[in-house]
Amino acid sequence: MPGTGQQAAAVYAWTGKQVFPTHDEAPSQPPLVLAAAARPAHKAAAAALGWMFSSGPPAAAAAAAQQGSMPPGAPTQQFALPVDAEFKACRLDLCSFARPHMRAFHLNWAAFFITFATTFAPAAVLPVLRDSLDLTATDIGNGGIASVCGAIGSRLVMGTFTDMFGPRYGAAAMLLGTAPFAFAMALVHGAAGYVAMRCMVGLGLSMFVVNQTWTTCMFNVKLVGRANALSAGWGNTGAGAALLLTPLLYEAFAKLVAPDIAWRIALFVPGVLQLLLGVLVLIAADDSPLGSFPQLGRDRGHFRRTNPCAAWRSVLTNYRLYVLALAYALCFGVELTTHNVIALYLFNHFGLSLTASGLLGGGLGLMNVVSRFLGGAASDLAAGLRGMRGRLWVLQVLLLLEGVFCLLVGVVHDYLLATVGILIVFSFCCQMACGAVFGIVPFVSKRSTGTVTGIVAAGGSLGSAVTQAVFFSYFDFSAYEGFYWMGTSVICLSAFTSLLAWPMWGGMFTSSQPGTSEERYYISEYNSGERAAGLHLPALAFAHEARSAVDRV
Repeated sequence: MPGTGQQAAAVYAWTGKQVFPTHDEAPSQPPLVLAAAARPAHKAAAAALGWMFSSGPPAAAAAAAQQGSMPPGAPTQQFALPVDAEFKACRLDLCSFARPHMRAFHLNWAAFFITFATTFAPAAVLPVLRDSLDLTATDIGNGGIASVCGAIGSRLVMGTFTDMFGPRYGAAAMLLGTAPFAFAMALVHGAAGYVAMRCMVGLGLSMFVVNQTWTTCMFNVKLVGRANALSAGWGNTGAGAALLLTPLLYEAFAKLVAPDIAWRIALFVPGVLQLLLGVLVLIAADDSPLGSFPQLGRDRGHFRRTNPCAAWRSVLTNYRLYVLALAYALCFGVELTTHNVIALYLFNHFGLSLTASGLLGGGLGLMNVVSRFLGGAASDLAAGLRGMRGRLWVLQVLLLLEGVFCLLVGVVHDYLLATVGILIVFSFCCQMACGAVFGIVPFVSKRSTGTVTGIVAAGGSLGSAVTQAVFFSYFDFSAYEGFYWMGTSVICLSAFTSLLAWPMWGGMFTSSQPGTSEERYYISEYNSGERAAGLHLPALAFAHEARSAVDRV
C-alpha cells in the first residue's frame, strides 16, 4: 500500500495540486488542499447573487482562489471561476459561457431541453393525432407508456457509458442518435408506428443521466444540489415548451397546408434542432475541467480507468441506490405521467380548446425554470444547517406535499379554477422533490457517479410507466380518480425515504457511527489492488470536499 508521501505525490500527479497528508483509511486530520490559481470572473455580480449561486460566501471563495499558491514546477491552469481540489467550479456564473465549466453547463441544459421537447411534442397535439391516425384510447395509453419505457434500459446503459467515455459523447449520442426517430415520428400513418416511434423518441430521456453526471463533473459538492437542479430544471422545461409551442406551430402550419400535414411539420422541427445542437456539443464542450475523458485516460493513466463490472457490483450492493430510485419514481415518474395526460385531460374533462389545454399543461412544465432549482437549493441549505439529515428531511417533506396536492387534483375535479390552482402547487412540489433527490445522489458513490445517476433516473422512467399504466390506462379509473390514487400512493411510499442513512453522517432519525469517515466510505468501493494502482485517488479528493460540504450532526 502506498505510504503517505507516495499518495501525496500521486494525488498531485492526478490533480496538478498538492494534497497532504492522505491515507487509505481514515486520516486523523482532513487533507489540506492548496487552492489552484484561478481568475474569478464578474466578482461584483457574484457577490450580488450571493449564496444561491456559490458554494460559499463569494468574496471568500474568490479570495481563496486568488491567495492559493502552487508548488514550484506545478502545472498551471487558469479558470474563469474559483475551483476546488478537483478543479470543479465553486460558483455558478449564469451570464458566462466561459470554458470549461459554464460552457458545459449551458450546452448541457440546452441538450436536455430539446430532447425533452422532442419526446413530449406528440402529447401536445394528441387530439389531432387521435383523429389523423385513428387512435383508440388504448393506443394513446400505450404510446404514453412507450414514451418512457424505452428510457428505462437506455438510462442504465447511459450511466456506465458516461463513466467510461464522458458526458460529452453521451450528449452527442442522445442528440444525434434520436434525431432520426424524431423525423420518423412525423411520418407515421397508424397506431403501431405511433407507439413504436414514441418509444424510440423516448430514448432521448436518457439525456437526463448525461445532464446530472456532467454537472456533477463540473461543480463543487457544496454547490451540487443547486447546479444539478438548475441544469435539470431548465432542461425539463422542454416538456412544458413542447406542450405550449407545438399546438401553436400546428395551428400556424394548418393555415398553409392540410391538418394531416401540419402536425407532421410541427413534429419535424425538434429533430432539426437536435442535429444542430449535437454537432455543437462535440466541437465546443469538455467532459471535465481538465479536458475530455479519453485524453485524461492517456495523459493521467489512473483517471477513470476502472472495470465497469466492478463498478456495477459496488453500486448494486448499496441499498441507498434503490431507495433513491423509488423516490425519483414518486416525483419524476409522476411528473412525466402528468405531462403525458394533462393536455388530453383538460381537453376532454373541461372542454378546453387544444391551444388552451396546451397553454395550461405547458405552464406546468415551464415552472421547472425555478421549481427544480429551489428543490436543490433547499437541499443544499438544509445540508449547511443539519448535514445529510437536512437533505433527507427536505426530500421527505416535499414528497408528502406532492402526494397531498396530487390527491386533491382528483377531489376538486368539478371545478376548473380549483383544479388549475392545485395542479400548479402539486407540480411545483413534485419538481422541487426531483431537485432534492439529485441533491443526494452524488453522495452515494464517487467511483460510479454516472452509473448511480443512470439507475436512479431509470427508476423515474419506470415510475412513469407504472403510474400511467395503473392509474390512467389499464385499470378502470377515470382521469381524476387516477390523480387521486396516484397521490395516495406517493404519500404511502414516501415513507421509505426514512431508511436512508450514511455511516459517517447518519440519517433522518439516526446519528453517525463512531470511527467512520468520508474517506473510508468512498474508497471502500475499490479493492486493495485498485488502491495500490491509485484508482481511488479521485475518491480521496471528493471525500475532502464532501467533508466540508456536509457537517456531522
